[in-house]
Amino acid sequence: MTITKILSNAIILFFILSWIATIILYQVKKKHFDAGSVLLFSYLLYAVMSLILFNNPYYSFNEMSIFPFIYLYLMLMLAFSPVLRYDYNKIDEIQKPPTIFLNLVCIIFIAACLMQVPTIISDFALNIVRLLFVSSGGQDLYNEAMADSYSLGDGSISNLSSIISNAYGNFGILLFFYYLSLKKRNKFIMIGLFISSIISILSNISLGQRGPILEIVLSMIITYFALRKFYHPKVNKIVKNTGIVLLIATIVPVAALTVSRFGESEEGSESSLFFYAGQENLYFNNYGLDNGGIRYGDRTFPFFKRMLGFENVPENFWDRRSKYPNLQINDEVFIGFVGDFTLDFGPFIAPIIFILFTIFVLNNTIVRNGRLLFHQLILLHFVMSLCMLGGMKLYPFSDLGGNLQLIVYVLAFLFFRLIYAYSLKREQR
Repeated sequence: MTITKILSNAIILFFILSWIATIILYQVKKKHFDAGSVLLFSYLLYAVMSLILFNNPYYSFNEMSIFPFIYLYLMLMLAFSPVLRYDYNKIDEIQKPPTIFLNLVCIIFIAACLMQVPTIISDFALNIVRLLFVSSGGQDLYNEAMADSYSLGDGSISNLSSIISNAYGNFGILLFFYYLSLKKRNKFIMIGLFISSIISILSNISLGQRGPILEIVLSMIITYFALRKFYHPKVNKIVKNTGIVLLIATIVPVAALTVSRFGESEEGSESSLFFYAGQENLYFNNYGLDNGGIRYGDRTFPFFKRMLGFENVPENFWDRRSKYPNLQINDEVFIGFVGDFTLDFGPFIAPIIFILFTIFVLNNTIVRNGRLLFHQLILLHFVMSLCMLGGMKLYPFSDLGGNLQLIVYVLAFLFFRLIYAYSLKREQR
C-alpha cells in the first residue's frame, strides 16, 4: 500500500471518527434514540462503507483531502440542526388541524393512489414472476424503465393520478404516521393511507427500481422515530410488527433485483452494495468543491427555472448530461444532497442557501408551551426527508417529480399555517 493510499485511508478514518464523536455527544445529551439518532447513525454507516469501498479492488478513486470532508461535515450539521434540535420529550402534544381539512388532504392522496391499484397489481403480478424466476428479470425491468425515462419531464400528462400521488411522496408518509397519533381516527382513512403508502413500493418493485424503494423505507423509519412518543402503546406495537414484516417483504425483491443486475458482473452484488452506499463521500471529496463547472440549478430546481422563463433547461437527466459533458461527474454517480447543491451552485453560494434555509426553519419550528403545531411538523419532516433520503444518493427533491414534491410541502405548510392563524384569530375575538 502506497503512502498516498495510507494517508487517504487515515483521512476517511478521521471522517468516520467525526461521526462517532457526534453520535456520542448527541446521545449523551438526548439520552434516547430518536429521529436525529437515526440520521447520525445512517451517515456513520455511509462513512464506514466509504472506507471499505475506497479499498475495494474493483473501484478506483482519487486520493482523499481533509478539507472537503470538513466542508461536508459542517454543511451536513448545518442542515441537520433543525432535526437535532427537535426533542419530542419537550413536546406534550402535536396540534391537530381541523378534521375537515386534514381529511380532505388525506382523501386526495388516497383517491389518487387507489385509482392506480388495478394497474399496479397487474404489473406487479406479472413482473414479480420475471424478477424471481428469470435470471435477467431485474436487469430487463431496469432497462425498460431507462427506456421510458427519455420522456420524463417533457410536460406531457399521461396519468394524472400518478402525478398527484408521486407529488405527495414523502408528505403522504407523514400523513399516515401522523394520523396514527390521533386519538380519534377514521378507520377508512387510516387504511387508505396505509395502502397508499405501500402502493409506491409495489409499483417500484414492478419497475425494477431499487432506489425509490429504499427512499420509502428510510422515510418511514425516520418518520416513525420522530413520532413514536405520541403513539398509544398498542399502536406502537402494531407499527413495529407491521414494519418488520414490511421490511422483510421488501428486502426479498430488492435482493433479487440486485443479484439480477450485478450477480454475474466481475465485482458482484456485494461490491455493488459498497459502491452504492459509500461512493457519495468519496465523490464529494474528489469533485464536490471543484467539478470543472456548475449546473446553475438545472438539477435541484429545473421546474422553477422553467416557470421563471429560463431557456434550455434540461427536461431529464439524459438532457442534463448532454448539456454538461465537460463536468468531471454528473448525476450518473451519487454525491449526496450537499454535493448536488455544490455541483449546481458552487462551493460558495451553496452554504449561503443552506444558512438562509436553516435560519428560516429554526425560526419557524420553535415549540412554545410544549405544543408542536402541525405546520411546524410539516416543515421539520421536510428537513428530515431531505437529510435522510439525500445522504446516500442525491438531492431527493430534484427534477420535475422532486420539485413537485417540494411544492406540495410548501403548499401544505402554508395551508395549515393559515388555517391555524385563522383559528387563533377567531379564538381571540
